[in-house]
Amino acid sequence: MPRVRPHHPTVHRTPDAPQELSLVRLGRHLGRAALRRCPNCGSGGLFRRWLLMRDVCPGCDLRLDRGESDYFIGSFTVNLVTAELMICALGLAGILMTWPDVPWDALKWGLMGAMVPLPAFFYPFAKTLWLGVDLTFRPPTLNDFAGHGENFPSGGEIPTEALPSFPPGLPPR
Repeated sequence: MPRVRPHHPTVHRTPDAPQELSLVRLGRHLGRAALRRCPNCGSGGLFRRWLLMRDVCPGCDLRLDRGESDYFIGSFTVNLVTAELMICALGLAGILMTWPDVPWDALKWGLMGAMVPLPAFFYPFAKTLWLGVDLTFRPPTLNDFAGHGENFPSGGEIPTEALPSFPPGLPPR
């Protein structure tokens, strides 16, 4: 008779020791983020509208701003650098496609016109990509999940008795 594994509810666990940096984990987080999905669990629906991000992930309840007042600076930087690199690539492509008779005025005005919509287009991707990078270097704790950290000290220290225990053979999610 096959052994039946007992059902355990989903529990968010903070590791006892810091996780090692892993290219596999980084790739998984960035792959999910590039699709505008939660880098932590892969669920969609992080945005109400194109430029309006929800407060928590609908799949895993991860707080999407990580609770820091200046958290937006990382995604702002990703957005700015990516938009500027796209402008440079478009300029270079325009020059190479029209060489040797480059229409400099048309190229200048076209690139100036692209400066506003490109950052707005890339904004949701920058938000999720930055979250993926942040989750790779700073794995989530219980305080990062809505509804799971309100009884813990604000310093981020989680009492060891508050961590869930897993039966042998069942890895944490």
